[in-house]
Amino acid sequence: MFLECARASCQHVGGSLCVGLDPHPDRLPARFDPAIGGLRRFLDETIKKTLPSASLYKPNAAFFEERGPEGISLLKEIIDRVHEVGRPVILDAKRGDIASTAHAYARAAFDVLDADAITIVPYMGEDAVVPFLDRGRFVFLLALPSNPSAAAVVEHGSPPLYERIGRMGLELEVRYPGQVGLVAGATRPAQAASLHRLAPSLPWLVPGVGSQGGSLAELSEAIGGRHEAWVNVSRAILFDPEPAAAAEMWKREIGVWRNA
Repeated sequence: MFLECARASCQHVGGSLCVGLDPHPDRLPARFDPAIGGLRRFLDETIKKTLPSASLYKPNAAFFEERGPEGISLLKEIIDRVHEVGRPVILDAKRGDIASTAHAYARAAFDVLDADAITIVPYMGEDAVVPFLDRGRFVFLLALPSNPSAAAVVEHGSPPLYERIGRMGLELEVRYPGQVGLVAGATRPAQAASLHRLAPSLPWLVPGVGSQGGSLAELSEAIGGRHEAWVNVSRAILFDPEPAAAAEMWKREIGVWRNA
């Protein structure tokens, strides 16, 4: 299962860095052809260079889907490549739809692409989530997105929506133990602290550090305790001139936070 594999990978690497594979086409280094072959070489090289520091990889489906059938085929290749080197894969697809459609999305993510986990937008309720859990894989429910404008939605209401998502995660965890986590952005430390108090047992995927400016130090101070989490860094590693050194630096930074 994903959780056991992710924990074993973290122990093997000595850190909990998740490297996001978000290959923005306009940011590929000039030495790589922008066609699908160049993108394949770029991603293969990135995986090879960051492997000593990365516990997980998170390809963003959108940057593959926009390239059509070749891109989707490449996404499958990249997931297989990550598995070959012994790391689990989180498919960042942020799916969320009624049950019949969710079943199709789940088959695509897990049966076709063979991802180990997926990100889900659960605003249509459990119907949007359970089909993924029924296939025995792991889901990260989007609770606290890292982008600024999300505040108008996820912080709305009493209790706020992100807390409702946290409670949904706890309820699903009872029925699907070891298969549920939350997305909690580092850009919202105060809200993350509330989420931590509400659902301390659910592991997190933490976006928002690096290019988005989230601070692990502020997150640590707000939470006031350890929390099992994988911290995702995408552009700050992917497009660094020295991705291996950048990944090692981020692994150390995350280690300081995790051991605070």
